[in-house]
Order: sequence, then C-alpha cells, then structure tokens
Amino acid sequence: MKKIKQTMMALLGIVAMTACSSGGNSSENCMVFGEVPAIYADYQAQREKIEESAQKSAADYEKASSQIDELNEEYRAKIEEAGKKLDGQPIEITPDEDFNVVSPVNLSFKEFANRMSSTYDVKGEIVTAKDINLDVTDSWLKSHDVQYLMLPLMLIGCDEQGAEVTSVRIGSIKGFKVIDGKLVLPAGTKADLETTYYGDNEYESYVRVKSVKLALDTEKLE
Repeated sequence: MKKIKQTMMALLGIVAMTACSSGGNSSENCMVFGEVPAIYADYQAQREKIEESAQKSAADYEKASSQIDELNEEYRAKIEEAGKKLDGQPIEITPDEDFNVVSPVNLSFKEFANRMSSTYDVKGEIVTAKDINLDVTDSWLKSHDVQYLMLPLMLIGCDEQGAEVTSVRIGSIKGFKVIDGKLVLPAGTKADLETTYYGDNEYESYVRVKSVKLALDTEKLE
C-alpha cells in the first residue's frame, strides 16, 4: 500500500510539472519586464486551450470567440498591472567598459500597441564610457556619411553561462565621427532612450536571464 501511495504521489508530481510547463508562473519576476512574460505565457496557454475547443462546430467557435474576448480583457488588466509595477524599479545592468549608466534604467508602462502587446517607456540615462572604435571597411566609410549614422542600443539578457538568450531595443545612439580613418563613437555620447515592446511569448527565454548588459546593434555596419 505504501508503495502504491508513493507511486501515485510521483505521478501527481509529474502532472503538476506538466501543467506548469504549459505557461508561466504569473508571480514569477524576470529581470527584464518583471511579471509580464509569465502573465503573457499564461494568456497564450489559456487561449490555445479555448481555440482547440472551437474546432468542433460553429456553435463551439462562437462560444470560444466570446471566451477569448473575456480572456483578452482579463489578461490586459493583469499585464497593465504588472507593467505599472516596473515603474521606478531599476534594471540591474552589468557594468562594462563601453557604457556608463548615469541614471538607473527602468521601464514604465505606456499603452497597448494592439490587443495584447504592451509598450514601455525606457527611463534613465546612458552614455558611452570611452571612445568606442567600430570595425568597418574603407569602402564602407567612403560610401556613408557618418553624421547621419544611428545605431540601435540593445538590452541583452544572458543566462547563467553568459550566453545571450534575449535582446530588446531600448534606444539609439548617434554622434559618430571618423578619426584617423576609423569610425569612432566618442566618450560621453548620450543614448536616446525610446519606447520598447513586449508582445511575443518569450517567457522560456526571459525566465533564464541571470544578467543584463548593453550592446550596440552593428548590423548596419556590415
């Protein structure tokens, strides 16, 4: 009897783990976007269940459509509440040699971009800590007017091993110069912080983030 009871408890544990894996724990706080990724994952899991039930008949479809409208309203309220908790909560950015966080960076809920995707004003102040030299070819320099060059500033989330698992644009930076035939971003250049966005089911990535760093997106220079 004891062995049967232990087996049943183990099976219940597996069921519980399976249920949790279908969505996020809505109280789980990620380093970036706080509780929002987990709530969004819960929403997606619930919506998928409703959509599966709608494949049987027209009546089921109408019922599911109404349920999804109610779900959207419920989870929009949850996402907005979680988003507003981010205001004034600094993101712990790992110091590096390229950027200096003059004023703590945090996200402030702004609005919904569409039905469920939320936007956030990025607050704080970031400047370059030194002259940043960027590798470009001579032909690239000759074919571009760098006074108009602007590169995205990215907030990179890394896992325990330091591997990049998330990336979101939080601003842009300009003020590049050509010095001794090299492309340079001078020390003290201030980044223009912008509005960022969360609207994809990236909970499994964001929950793995253990450190956050800043980086320039240099794709335009290739």
